[in-house]
Parts: sequence; C-alpha cells; structure tokens
Amino acid sequence: MLALGLWCAAAAQAAEAPAGERTVQRAGYRLQAQQQGQGPVAVVFESGFGQGAGAWKQVVAELGADCDCIAYARAGLGGSGSDGRPKRIEEHLQDLEAVMDRLAPHRKVVLVGHSYGGLLASEFARRHPQRLLGLVLVDPTTLDQRHAFKRADRARVLADDQALLAMLPPPMAADYRLLVEQLDSADAAVPRAPADVPVVLMTSTQVAAEPFVLEETAPGKAIWKRQHAQLFAGFARGEHRYFATGHNIHREDPKAVAAAVRTVAALAAAP
Repeated sequence: MLALGLWCAAAAQAAEAPAGERTVQRAGYRLQAQQQGQGPVAVVFESGFGQGAGAWKQVVAELGADCDCIAYARAGLGGSGSDGRPKRIEEHLQDLEAVMDRLAPHRKVVLVGHSYGGLLASEFARRHPQRLLGLVLVDPTTLDQRHAFKRADRARVLADDQALLAMLPPPMAADYRLLVEQLDSADAAVPRAPADVPVVLMTSTQVAAEPFVLEETAPGKAIWKRQHAQLFAGFARGEHRYFATGHNIHREDPKAVAAAVRTVAALAAAP
C-alpha cells in the first residue's frame, strides 16, 4: 500500500521544530502543534503516516513570513498524546478539524497533506470545503489505491504489508492494520467527487534502484501516476505537477511545495 515503507523507517528520526509550540485538547489526549509566522494566509500541514510536525520544517522555512503555518502530530506521534486506541480516518479528520478550530478559528486555510496526510486532506475537503482556500496534495494516498495495486499484484501487496509490519513498533503497527482494513473495504473503491476547491497535486515519478515496496517499482509507479491522474481529473481548478523525486517531495524539494502553497492561495484569490 502506498510507499509507507519509505517514510515509516525515517519517521521516528524526524526532528520536531521548536518554534511556536501549541496544544490542542481532545478527549483523553492532547495534540502537539507548532505555529509559526503571521502572514495573511493560514496554512495547515497534515503529515504522512508515522511523521510528526517536524516533517514540514523546510517548507515552513521557505514560506517564511508570508504565511501563518500550522503543523501538528496526530495522536500517538511526536509529542502528541494518545488514548491508546488506533484511530480511524474519520477520527483523524475530527482531530484535524479541532486543530483548525483552535489555531485558525474563523479562517479559511490552505490545507497541505503528504501521503496518508494527503488522503486526509482530500477527505476533509470533501466534507468541509467551506473551511478551505484550497489543497496542496504532496504525493497523496488515494482511497482506492490498494484495490488498484492488489488487482495488479495481490501477492506482492500482502508481502509488503508483512515486511512493513515487521518494522513498525506495536502502536504504529496497530494503526497500519486499521488503515489497511479501511482501504481494503468495498467502500474505499466507490468513486467520490472531490471538493470544488483549487488544488495543486504533486506526484513523484522516481523508480527506486532497489525497490522495497511495489510502489517503488516501475509497474507500481505507473499505477501510482494513474491514480493521481484520476484524482486530479475530478478537480475543476488547479495544476498537476510531476517531480523526479522519491515519495518525500517536501523533503527533497521544499521550495516546490512552498511554491504550490502560493499557487493555491493565488487561485483562491482570483475572481
């Protein structure tokens, strides 16, 4: 599923930026967030699976004083607490809404999501388009991608799952199993119309020299690009940009992600 292996191994090493610490109280735990800058455009960052707020520090630095940047760690990651239960997609969306309510009240935001965070951003936009100026989707997961990958090579997808689970600490493994359960469901394969908001969709094209998971192979990358093309086709406004990088575009090319934020803000401001 996705390129989870790429960033799961690195996730625990992602340093959290010290600036502008904030907390968001939830039932049974607190979310750790970082807020930096006082620019006119509020930007909320949703990280990939296993990553905390520090994953965005280079992008935040590129945006500088132009934006009010808000990054946070989902429950159980970084400095965020947990109630001990793995969270479903819907629960993560509720936490994201709480972060916006607490740190960007009464403001429309540019929502930036990477990988699993991109799936959350897309789903949040479908439910709450009135909260957003637009979306930046950084090599996002799509709801029906596991169905597409399993049609191509079911045995490889299941083997990748086992390899990933063997690497993950128990709480993150529980999160992964629950996510797989949701993405394997029949409901995940049902087509959904995206939100009518401006978008920049960023797709990685690099095939790994030594692929760890199916998504890093040439056939897997072809499926990945088709998934993103189908996702982008549903939006009425925006741009689809391709990058000769690995999955972590925001780390390899933070200037490009900052540029995408500015593009979405400009599209939202246009008549």
